[in-house]
Amino acid sequence: MAAPALHIVLYGHFGVGNLGNDTTLEAAIYNLRRYQPTVTITCVCRGPRVIAKRFGVATLPVDVNEDRNPGEEPKPAGLLARVTSRMVDELDFWVRRTLWFRLVDQFIVVGTGAIYDGTAPPWNMPYDLFKWCRAAKVGGAKVSFMSIGAGPVVHPVSRALMLNALRAAHYRSYRDRAAFEFLHSVGFDTTGDQLYPDIVFSLPVKVEVWTVPQPGQPLRVGLGVIGYYGPSHDTVGGEPIYQAYVGKLKHLVQWLLTQGHSVRFLTGDVENDRRPADELLAFVRSAGATEWQGRIFAEPIATVDELFAQINQTDLVIASRFHNLIGAMMLGRPTISVGFHEKNDALMAEMGLATYCHHIERLELDCLFQHIQTLQGELAAVSQRVQQKSAQFRQLLDEQYRFILNAEPVSAAVPGQPLERSL
Repeated sequence: MAAPALHIVLYGHFGVGNLGNDTTLEAAIYNLRRYQPTVTITCVCRGPRVIAKRFGVATLPVDVNEDRNPGEEPKPAGLLARVTSRMVDELDFWVRRTLWFRLVDQFIVVGTGAIYDGTAPPWNMPYDLFKWCRAAKVGGAKVSFMSIGAGPVVHPVSRALMLNALRAAHYRSYRDRAAFEFLHSVGFDTTGDQLYPDIVFSLPVKVEVWTVPQPGQPLRVGLGVIGYYGPSHDTVGGEPIYQAYVGKLKHLVQWLLTQGHSVRFLTGDVENDRRPADELLAFVRSAGATEWQGRIFAEPIATVDELFAQINQTDLVIASRFHNLIGAMMLGRPTISVGFHEKNDALMAEMGLATYCHHIERLELDCLFQHIQTLQGELAAVSQRVQQKSAQFRQLLDEQYRFILNAEPVSAAVPGQPLERSL
């Protein structure tokens, strides 16, 4: 008799317009189906309708209040009524979902910066992660964290909730050593935990034929733009930070076009990255240089396929968003990071590109110009190294999928340390 099909629940911040997060989910779904064609997948996420339509999987909202239909009864207006309603919803969750998890084999927190509170209060994202992990564990499902990022978690209550969620897991892996360093700094025991690359590296890509420009020839530069307002994401108080960043990008675009290169804007969030892209386009148009008009491109990017199609039309990528960097590396493009988080620096170091890291708030344009000129002379060699590393990452992720689905052994880790691999 054939074994019953697995039922796996995937959890994450999906379906809300963040291309990197949704690509992470897409990679996980693709590979779970590749190894277990009969698997039943349910996704618990912030945008369940979007994910159900796009990937054809069953979905559940992280919070019942996030998925109310327009015709449904509205939330109670009074404070006491709202508190009572919330308490009823929570009680219903703990009873009904715990029973539901008896029919689930695994609950997997899929990649992304899962252990991170940002601007979210403790009762929002941190509590949601805690309650879903604990309900899954009590219900009998195996809980896993797969290639996640960790840190920072600022609020002490958020930290307690998220670390408790981690402790519910029978398996944990992280996408970089920075995650281990953060967890060690807050006293979390990582003994037996693993180090694996970001899940997006496991997504298949179509690498088109690329004729590498010779030294001195014009480049097609992919420029990743981001609506950046500082680490607190304060769109009001962080406006000066945003203006300083976009001001430098205007100088960068002008320099690239003056040097004879072309510029193709890359985005990673449908809403947040629209403003800088529009402002840079307006700047180029206002500059009045007609010879620039045919060398600036800004096409909509809503899916990973559209992102890959855009990157395939570049020779070098400068990006801030983590998954724009990964997409460029998967297609063998030399990359320069203008980042705001340690995860960018960690990935660039693994790729042998640590020299080409810049901080978004401390960006020195002269140094960036020099890095572009240096890479222009060694595109082929850097591309070969990046492609080899990306292939190695894919092999490591195949190992992780096999372990999670078939319980194949993973090489023992040094107690309290990440599994040492030549990432």
